[in-house]
Amino acid sequence: MGPCLGRHAAVFSYTNHTLLPEALEVWPVAFFERLLPRHLQIIYLINRALLERGDGSPPHDNERRSRMSLIDEGHGRQVRMAHLATVASHTVNGVAKLHSDLMQRTIFADFAELYPDRFTNVTNGIAVRRC
Repeated sequence: MGPCLGRHAAVFSYTNHTLLPEALEVWPVAFFERLLPRHLQIIYLINRALLERGDGSPPHDNERRSRMSLIDEGHGRQVRMAHLATVASHTVNGVAKLHSDLMQRTIFADFAELYPDRFTNVTNGIAVRRC
């Protein structure tokens, strides 16, 4: 057994490259419905678990839940791919220290509060494998 097999499944890492909310990738729900229906079902399950998790917000903080949802309901129902990557990853990284800090204070502030240990900085995403 290798040294990584005894640890939790740390499969996905996400490096974010933009702080502009309008530049974050989104895919139409209709695309998933037509071409990837099972993937959409899984995304809905992940989203439900995220929104029911008890994120520490007041019970009726619908604005926060709306901001964190993997599905953007306000622009023609779209899957927020950066949100999905953030939820599915064990590590979320910016491309520089300043970028990582700003990312946690702006576009992913709610996620950074929910998953404080997930956010890190490794300049240019380069790190020595540790397992």
